[in-house]
Amino acid sequence: MSVFRQDDGRGHGITYLDNDGYITCTFGKPEETANRVREMVNFNCRPDDVFICAPVKSGTHWTWEMISMMYTQKAETIPKSKIEHMIEASQWEEIENLTSPRILNTHLHYNRLPKQVKEKGCKIVYVLRNPKDVSVSLYNHTVGIEPYGYKGKWEHFLPLFVHGKTEYNSWFEYVLEWEDIMASNPELPVHLIYYEDLKENTLQEVHRLGKFLGVENKDGLFEAISEKCQFDNMVKDKKQYLAPNGAFLGAGFTFYRKGDIGDWKNWFTVAQNEIFDEIYSNKMKDSKHKFRYSRKVKN
Repeated sequence: MSVFRQDDGRGHGITYLDNDGYITCTFGKPEETANRVREMVNFNCRPDDVFICAPVKSGTHWTWEMISMMYTQKAETIPKSKIEHMIEASQWEEIENLTSPRILNTHLHYNRLPKQVKEKGCKIVYVLRNPKDVSVSLYNHTVGIEPYGYKGKWEHFLPLFVHGKTEYNSWFEYVLEWEDIMASNPELPVHLIYYEDLKENTLQEVHRLGKFLGVENKDGLFEAISEKCQFDNMVKDKKQYLAPNGAFLGAGFTFYRKGDIGDWKNWFTVAQNEIFDEIYSNKMKDSKHKFRYSRKVKN
């Protein structure tokens, strides 16, 4: 375990935690974070735990809010942050004290999840977002959170992302690993949500999610959740709860920046886009995922 500065090649570094080759942010006390990541395989699960698994900046906050509302049976803002239920970021003693069913979340790769997730048949909600928007969102996340200490430019951050040198290592490896696991283990209770579908067809996706979780749509609950969790409402309602300790957030930073589809077009140059597409084509040539990079055109 070591705290190090990931250099972007232009003299700017990002403070990360190296967990024996696996990169995460420090989450406060590096030693404690490293121990949690190292011992994650032994985390005690409950059969009714629900795990939200997703690459960083793919909609975890949003999905956690929706599922939490489903289980409280109220379309009311949850007065806490999903970070408090994040298994690599929070004290396990605090997570152990949560009442069931626990809505937990993680960005860890599948091979680092607790072994009891599979043994106890915990339901998994798997959220994916197109990688171009992910990379832009992660850049703004990294420059906006003080402990990273990063002041570099977008064009120098992007190569770090595509080559798996940002937190949680490679987005490509994460997605391919999950795709292989799901194909090889069709009995796993995994529900896949694409961020773009959730954005454009929120109510439809809430209904699908509720069916997977076994939650009934009583008295228009799903319709109310769909409305309450629209982006503008989330920005307003969750502002005071987004981080347990807001002191680590830079001026003007929020976990809810735009939440749109296709913001990458405002950041990528033509050359960057061509390079990214080539890398994507090589790495994901055997993948069945079809990501959308812009909004659907309405007739």
